[in-house]
Amino acid sequence: MASIDVDIDDIVSGMTSWEKQELADELYEDGYTPKALEGATPNIGADTEFDEQVLKLIGNAWRLTKEDEETILKIANKII
Repeated sequence: MASIDVDIDDIVSGMTSWEKQELADELYEDGYTPKALEGATPNIGADTEFDEQVLKLIGNAWRLTKEDEETILKIANKII
């Protein structure tokens, strides 16, 4: 069987913005997440251990059990 060596940059650069977003959405649904999103998490109050740990929850609901998610939502709703 023959193989083809294709650079991923060549593929991505040839995609439309819509196709790139669709690819990102599909990867996210399959459990892939970016290592970091620049500017996605606010630094407001991130000077305490509590704030730093809570910021880790952003974008990671899929890793939680339904019960854990409900607990976090109940706590958040008490504050707001």
